[in-house]
Amino acid sequence: MDIDPLADTAPPRYAVESDDEDEFNPQSSKLVAYQPPDVNVEFISDVEIPPRNSLVFASGEAGAAWARSAKLGEQRAGFFVDKLQVGLLFLPSWTKAVVVVSEATPHAQLPLNAINTYTTAVIDHLQPASVALLDSYPTQGYISSSVISREDAPIRYLSVGNILQISDPGLELFAPPNLLQSTTASVLLGLFLRSLSAKSAEGDTEALLLLPSHKTPLTVPSTSGHLSTTTSQYEPPWDSETLKKVHQWLFQVVGENEQSGFVGWDAKATKPAVRSRSTAGEVGEGGMDYASCLRVSGMSYTGTN
Repeated sequence: MDIDPLADTAPPRYAVESDDEDEFNPQSSKLVAYQPPDVNVEFISDVEIPPRNSLVFASGEAGAAWARSAKLGEQRAGFFVDKLQVGLLFLPSWTKAVVVVSEATPHAQLPLNAINTYTTAVIDHLQPASVALLDSYPTQGYISSSVISREDAPIRYLSVGNILQISDPGLELFAPPNLLQSTTASVLLGLFLRSLSAKSAEGDTEALLLLPSHKTPLTVPSTSGHLSTTTSQYEPPWDSETLKKVHQWLFQVVGENEQSGFVGWDAKATKPAVRSRSTAGEVGEGGMDYASCLRVSGMSYTGTN
């Protein structure tokens, strides 16, 4: 005779009854999906920027260090995200390329919900041919088959379209399984998607150069409410020779053999790249204020990621 050892045990509560939290109520209010805030990107310029020019896009700490070492001249236009300047556009006389310096201080870092809208606006408005991007990558988190000391960490690259025509032992591929989560990665993705469509011409070259950084990457803010333009002064972690080499490679990507635009880093002349709305263009000579600009080009992007 089988005996149930649990015959004298009271059944669990959920087996005989349930409360209202367990029951579906068709009259209950429907859950509203989270809607990220809209992001507005505007391009403000005092000159006409013709499409199909080459573009040099320098971002973050690496972009700020290079920009302070190059003769960029006066700022001619700017990209504003929710009325705060993020991208500074220059037209140096020594190159045919358009130069954009983006997020020149850590405190001007774009939030996650604004990156795609911002980079789409840059690509769609400038419609660049060849594109050279500059950023940095954290060496301490880089996965490699061999042990690489911090001092020996190479400059790395990613490219879209034509194979990068730079042969140098100091330049290595940014290889899988490493990932980039940055504004320049979003630009490169947008360029790749463009290369799959009729908008891309055969022969266009897009490449991202990555300087090694020993710093821990900053946490990307989640919303644009964290975007600010706080002053940040520092000396770059790369010497002048490294920056000069990167300068030459950037313009090789866009088909130019350029050396005259690089002047090197002067620590005594350190100035913050972004200080306020009225002096937001101090990477070069002169600035552009959102309210006092000469002309609004008519380009405005509003979107969410």
